[in-house]
Amino acid sequence: MEIIMILVILGVLFSVLTGHPGYILIGVSAILFILSAALTIIFIICNVLLVMSKPAKGRFTRIDTQGDNDKYKVAYYLVNGEEYPCLFPEEGIFRKRFYNTEKECHLLVNRRLRKVFDRYAIITCVLGLACGIGLALAILSF
Repeated sequence: MEIIMILVILGVLFSVLTGHPGYILIGVSAILFILSAALTIIFIICNVLLVMSKPAKGRFTRIDTQGDNDKYKVAYYLVNGEEYPCLFPEEGIFRKRFYNTEKECHLLVNRRLRKVFDRYAIITCVLGLACGIGLALAILSF
């Protein structure tokens, strides 16, 4: 929060000293473009990991944190006798609706990372990449 306030103060000072209020808009656009580029890069990496994963059938087992210092809970799936955590955090609001221990589900397993992609993680990867690219293109066209 402090960084945003410092950037706003610097932007206002720069605008007042130069006499061009358009510099604030250019600065905000540049920051948004950098953030959308970072988002796009993250989701490109996730989609590469997704493509390198192998399809498998598994069963949802539990929701837990991955380590002692983690604050986000992830879904765990049992695939061929091994338990794998999902790459993305679980959705807490729709937990009972999304995760069912009784049904077998289709997963993509990345054995190198020892993570799985469930259908919600796959949707997140694809939509995240599309939104990141769309946001970057919208900012560039502005």
